[in-house]
Amino acid sequence: MTKQDNMGTTELIIINDWTEEVSVYLTLDQGEDYISDVNKIPFIKNVIQPLQGYFKLTPGKFIAYTPPKGEVLSGNIAFNSPPLSCPSDDFPMGINLAEFTLNSYTSNPKGWETVDISNVSGANSYMKFLLTDGEKWNAGPNHPDVIKFKNDALGKNIGNIGVYPYACDICTASVAPPYCDRKPLGAPAIPIPQTKPICNIQRGSSDAGGTVSLFYLGPIT
Repeated sequence: MTKQDNMGTTELIIINDWTEEVSVYLTLDQGEDYISDVNKIPFIKNVIQPLQGYFKLTPGKFIAYTPPKGEVLSGNIAFNSPPLSCPSDDFPMGINLAEFTLNSYTSNPKGWETVDISNVSGANSYMKFLLTDGEKWNAGPNHPDVIKFKNDALGKNIGNIGVYPYACDICTASVAPPYCDRKPLGAPAIPIPQTKPICNIQRGSSDAGGTVSLFYLGPIT
């Protein structure tokens, strides 16, 4: 029996913990053994293109999804808009993303499962990850057992594990963030990176199992 036969499969749950309906946009990544067609995701009701689709989630409701064994679920979730590299008239604060790579053992046995919240291009939503019922997740040696984390508004995430600050595309520096004609509302005048590499929450891909829950906590106003 192989290591993979003994492994668990990580479940993803998305929860609307807000008082109003929210549109949930899923954008998939591509790679070896990755799920690369949103038509294969049962809760996607509206397909934009093969890698992207959305559905609506009413207050207090949730969906749960466990990928087929041996298939990687990797991509991001944005609320009320597809991902945007720059702010728009409808979303002047830009859009933040809940990013994840789950069940990656087949693709890379020595790789990682990862989750994070990216405020690199802005932030329109408060989000929270809750990590339960599986092997421990970490944000580096100083944070060896991460159970939950959430983002704050732009400019308020320094020291906040699991969160990429505005324009800090490698967490501790701003190297090649999206170029935009205007900054998101509320963004600091210059990017302020994390002082330590704490943006990725991770564990070995061979430790898959348990549940990753993503909560929508409402709009940032």
